[in-house]
Amino acid sequence: MYNDTVSDFLTRLRNSSLSGKKVAKVRYSKMVTDIAEILKKEGFIISIDRDGNEMDIVLNSETPFTHIKRISKPGIRRYVKSSEIPTPRSGFGMVIISTPKGVLTGQQAKKQKVGGELVCEVW
Repeated sequence: MYNDTVSDFLTRLRNSSLSGKKVAKVRYSKMVTDIAEILKKEGFIISIDRDGNEMDIVLNSETPFTHIKRISKPGIRRYVKSSEIPTPRSGFGMVIISTPKGVLTGQQAKKQKVGGELVCEVW
């Protein structure tokens, strides 16, 4: 049983990327799907295939994850205003935020002037 599906998802992506695997099998959830769609738009993921309660994530070997970290955890939630959204690595990295308007990147949330829960940072 998983207590935190997002942390499990990020760990599986990190481990698959570091070991050179092309496909990561993860458990399905709406939040995981939304995060995976953002990573697909950013070029880290090639495709997402759902089969029942599992998803196969095909990783892009040309742009591997060098850093992917969960920020807000079930025991310690981190919320930010739109003016406090961090820009990791001087703009080369990105944060993913869960907002009332859906799961967005930090730049999208700043443009829409909406804050929320910091989910993870990626570069």
